[in-house]
Formats: sequence, C-alpha cells, structure tokens
Amino acid sequence: MKKLITAITVLMLSTSAIAASTVTEGVIEKSDAISTKAGKDGKPILGAAVGVGIGSAFGSGSGNDAAKVVGGIMGARRAAAKQQQTVYGWRYIIKVGDQLQAVDVWCDKPQSQCPGFAPGEEVYIINGKDIASKAK
Repeated sequence: MKKLITAITVLMLSTSAIAASTVTEGVIEKSDAISTKAGKDGKPILGAAVGVGIGSAFGSGSGNDAAKVVGGIMGARRAAAKQQQTVYGWRYIIKVGDQLQAVDVWCDKPQSQCPGFAPGEEVYIINGKDIASKAK
C-alpha cells in the first residue's frame, strides 16, 4: 500500500511540474519602461496612536506621560519607514506567430533599474510571464 501511495504521489508531482511549464518563441515588437508602487502605505498617525497605547502601559504619573510620548514618537517613525517603494520593469509587446502578446517583467529589487530587451530580439516566453533571450 505504501508503494502505491508513493507511486501516485510521485506521478502527481511530476505531472504538475510538466504541465505547469510552457515555453513559446517570439520576437520583441516594442518595449516600454514601466513602474508601480509596491508595499504598504505608511500611516504615521496610526503608528503614533499604537505607540501611545503601548507607552501607557508603562510607569505612572509623569513617567507614564513620558512613556506615552516616547511610544508615540517611536510608533510614528516605525510606520513612516514602511512607505511604498517604486518597482521598475518592462512591458514587452511580443509577436508570437500572427498574434501580439503583452508581458510585464519586473526587476528583482525595488528602486533598481533592470536591463531590457531591444525590439527585434528573439526571445522565449516562459509560462506567459517571464522572458529569456534566445541563444543564437
């Protein structure tokens, strides 16, 4: 029974891996640089309120007031540090046979520029979302 379960599991894993990978060939018709905002929008007011709430749990009297102020400042700074970042990439219009296909490719890291492909370059489209240069 264990051998049967193992064989079925291996078959299912290998079938899904094969079925999930599609590669088509095409030629870059047009490429445009694109960008978008990613990440959470920092909310310093909310962070300050949370910081004051946490600070109120410490001390008593004027010590409690000082803890609230420090907590509010720390909360606001921490929330402001979570600002959205700009992510850059390329939008390619690729001719595949007689049809055009749009593919957006994003850079690995926010705030960094990534190299692109030039029009006329032959490429592979992998799973409809990644592009690789066709070796000559």
